[in-house]
Amino acid sequence: MKLINCIVSAACVAILSGCSTSEVIDDVKNEKTVIGFDTHMNKNSRALANSNFKSFLVYGTYTASTSSQPVQVFFGDRVNKGTDGIWKCATTRYWTPDNTYDFYAYSCENEDIDLSETGHAVMNGKFLNLLEYTVSQAHCDHDLVYATALGEKRPAHQDNVTPDPVSLQFKHILTRLKFTFTSEIPGEEYTVKVSNVKIVNFRNTGDFLGSTQSWTHQSRPEGVRPSLTLTIPNGGVIQSPENGKAKRVSVSTEPVYMIPFVYTDANVQVEFDFTIQAPDSNNQLQTVMSQHITATWQPNWLKGYSVNNKITLTGNDTGMDAISFTGSIITDAEDGWIGSSNDPHFTFQTK
Repeated sequence: MKLINCIVSAACVAILSGCSTSEVIDDVKNEKTVIGFDTHMNKNSRALANSNFKSFLVYGTYTASTSSQPVQVFFGDRVNKGTDGIWKCATTRYWTPDNTYDFYAYSCENEDIDLSETGHAVMNGKFLNLLEYTVSQAHCDHDLVYATALGEKRPAHQDNVTPDPVSLQFKHILTRLKFTFTSEIPGEEYTVKVSNVKIVNFRNTGDFLGSTQSWTHQSRPEGVRPSLTLTIPNGGVIQSPENGKAKRVSVSTEPVYMIPFVYTDANVQVEFDFTIQAPDSNNQLQTVMSQHITATWQPNWLKGYSVNNKITLTGNDTGMDAISFTGSIITDAEDGWIGSSNDPHFTFQTK
């Protein structure tokens, strides 16, 4: 997986503060009251799982019992997992027992989302929003997870007692998508390949709102048909000859991560090139058929779901008709033989 290395600048941090106020002085300075974090993540994605999940960005506010105005104490601070498995925040903050805390966190391939590539994170009051998140060719293989821990409180400091860390249960908030191709093309000597797999005309931009934990404003640019090229391994070969028989295998594209959206029309396209090759008399593969296939469908992409679209090529879907034969002897003349009207003239000689 490609990772985009990002650094949150001071200017960006200032923007992320949103409408909440900012705390710059902590009331209590004691190691036993340090705010710590623990995590868990559902294992339904190839990109991020507990085994390779190592960094996230945390935002947090508290509300005092005497006020309804949230005070921000975490501004996209990075939390990293050490070699000992313990999560440590780059910024130290302390619990105050009279306050109620709300925490929001996200991770995009263990990094923050990059404003130059795919949107930005911003606080709206006490809610963390991911705005204008964009799926592009350079950013389609990035998983995105999000977590909240709301209404957190800890009792007053007690000697020899360490407060429990904030437990963040991360969930995948994109749709994981791939295509699996299988061949049922008849013939033992054919090599069948799929290449140049693309999905076209999907909604590639949207906002994820912390207040509803859902996506909104999913859209595509006016007059633009977004397109992604998917990587397919094994050279895209889904059928090849082996020991005089046809070896057929299922080949899946590398997954991409799409913005969830339930489409109301069948106007999203999948395209690919389909090639059949056969060996010549020198056992060199020659292309006997090549087609560019386009199909439309109506996706139902839900947050946190992994979708495998299975496509089986039988010949009919590719516009290919099998070559078949019949045979008979022409019976117009005697047993199918044509009588010749050529009467040769012979000159005989004798000795």
